[in-house]
Amino acid sequence: MNRDYHILSVSELTFQIKELMEGSFPSIWIEGEMSNFLHHRSGHMYFTLKDDGSELRSVMFRGNNQFLRFKPENGMKIVAQGKISVYEQRGQYQLMVQQMEPAGIGTLYLAFEALKKQLSTEGLFDSEWKKEIPPFPKTVGIITSSSGAVIQDIIKVLGRRAPHVQLILRPTLVQGAEAAEEIVQAIEEFQSFQNVDVLIVGRGGGSLEDLWPFNEEKVARSIHACTIPIISAVGHETDISISDLVADVRAPTPSVAAELVSPSRENLIGDLKQIFFDLNRALEKQLQQKWQYLDQLTDRAVFQQPGRKVVRKRDRLETAIHQLVQSAQYRIKMSQSQLEGAQEILTVLNPQNVLERGYSIAMNVPEREIIRSARALGAGDPFEVQTARGKFSAVKTNDMEEK
Repeated sequence: MNRDYHILSVSELTFQIKELMEGSFPSIWIEGEMSNFLHHRSGHMYFTLKDDGSELRSVMFRGNNQFLRFKPENGMKIVAQGKISVYEQRGQYQLMVQQMEPAGIGTLYLAFEALKKQLSTEGLFDSEWKKEIPPFPKTVGIITSSSGAVIQDIIKVLGRRAPHVQLILRPTLVQGAEAAEEIVQAIEEFQSFQNVDVLIVGRGGGSLEDLWPFNEEKVARSIHACTIPIISAVGHETDISISDLVADVRAPTPSVAAELVSPSRENLIGDLKQIFFDLNRALEKQLQQKWQYLDQLTDRAVFQQPGRKVVRKRDRLETAIHQLVQSAQYRIKMSQSQLEGAQEILTVLNPQNVLERGYSIAMNVPEREIIRSARALGAGDPFEVQTARGKFSAVKTNDMEEK
């Protein structure tokens, strides 16, 4: 059977389609609604872009999605830039997303609400994490643009209310794709040096897109992790950002933030005057109480007739002396009786008294040890006899039996 055509394998056909599609769509922008979103543990994002008529499988690898300014979520309408590719193992074409932005204010608001819900669930907004702002900071760190009105407002307020407070400005971008990363770096720098008592992070008012760096997750987590108290002052009074919610204190405007870290000299002087007045009044009250107590003491009989108290004290002293003398005499008599008893015992036990009753003591010589048995001496052994009136020598004449 002759064939004029070439039979392709599945892989060959898929490869040709891949080259054709990737060559025809090297870079495109596509708008659609996000669904089936999966942020894989590898860091890659897998999702589907769809509209009323079709669906397009999409993937955004970790190297690109780590720079997103918002948190993707199902139902968001986005604009994605990328290229069409074919996943050859399954023969499916897909969009390899390189950039992704919310499509319009509505989607930005959805992204804001999604991150707000997530961080609230994690407890980052809870009051238990809020640190107190020091009442009298010496050094204040400012994270904002060096050219905006915010820093000028803060300098003006502090110069008027607390010129003694030192300011350290860490200039950053406050708008655009690079702003969030610069804000995080500024917070980490202050955290490393620990050279300020409180931080003010903020910018002036603007649209939701303008304020978006302060709604990014990385900024929120950096504020939460910082050990230095942080005041968030983003936008005007009606603007609320994620940074406001996670910070230790939210100031409606940068000027109010400056007032929070700078109690005015007038207020301090007024507080000192009030403290002085309270102390003076308390001292006067205590003095009056002491005078009244002294008056009560002088009204007592002992102060009216002090001689009576002296007489009572003297009587108590004489009684104590009499009791002391009696106790000493009793102890002396008891000691004398004990001494006499001991003397009688010693007299009875005295060897001289035994000799006076006619007894004698025989001792060998020359050792002069008491002879307790007749067998201790042999015939002819000398010995000495002690009597009450003297002693004499003797010799044993013959052996005698001990009885």
